[in-house]
Amino acid sequence: MIGSAINDEAIRRGWDVIVLSRKSTPGNITWNPSSGEINLSSPAHFDAIINLAGASIASRWSQGRIEEIHDSRINACKTLEKYLANGLLTTKVYIGTSAIGIYGDHGNDIVDENSHLGEETDWMVTTGKAWEEGHSRMATYGIRTVILRTGIVLSHKGGALKEILQTAPFGIIGYFGNGKQFWSWIHIRDLVKICFRAIEDERMSGLYLAVAPGSTTNKELSKAASNGFQPHRLVVPVPVFILAILLGKMRRMLLQSCKGYPTRLLAEGFSFQFPSIREAMNDLIGKRKEKLQP
Repeated sequence: MIGSAINDEAIRRGWDVIVLSRKSTPGNITWNPSSGEINLSSPAHFDAIINLAGASIASRWSQGRIEEIHDSRINACKTLEKYLANGLLTTKVYIGTSAIGIYGDHGNDIVDENSHLGEETDWMVTTGKAWEEGHSRMATYGIRTVILRTGIVLSHKGGALKEILQTAPFGIIGYFGNGKQFWSWIHIRDLVKICFRAIEDERMSGLYLAVAPGSTTNKELSKAASNGFQPHRLVVPVPVFILAILLGKMRRMLLQSCKGYPTRLLAEGFSFQFPSIREAMNDLIGKRKEKLQP
């Protein structure tokens, strides 16, 4: 979803885009991060490399799935590093993504780039740290490196919003547990805008928290989604025991609280197109209304 949005914007701006893919299709470069191989026999030069690779976390968290989520991210970084180190890949800037889950549960505390990370006993925290370390190694080759620690990415084309709105055609939208946990989120158009700023602004380097300044609780987010509809949907709680049955350990991701604030982006003059959840939902829900009829 994010890669497609970046691809579309790149083409709109007149950039040539090459996709690293396991599938061999015209215009792509095939790779296999599990084996550390990219199908390159001669050097390939790029203005920017954006690494979004990693298995989806939206599934039940068996031990095997947890290992796949971790390994897919680390192997992608190691493979790109290998080819940057041997000169078969070159780039002016490397952009890697990380995730808000690296903070663990922070309750009502505001977190930014300087906040302490979660406990090592949390696999999402340890995976996030290893992921960011993998991205950071690109800087050792003299490459300007930007790491974007993202919140929940909201898009009318899928992702978390699609799941939240599954019951909207039937007149209801749920929130999880008591709904008081803070969710850090970002509209996909703002995330794409940040990516292109990172490409074009040579002053950008290091870690940035890529979340909207208007963090909101899970319940407030569901209410904002409801208010995007006419008539409004009924907002109802989904009890924790139901989440446990449906999602297993993955429910923890929905119940943790993290109130992110993009200190560095704002200090460097970035302007969010959708700074509040109301503005984001009004934009996104309108694009989905015709698809949400029961």
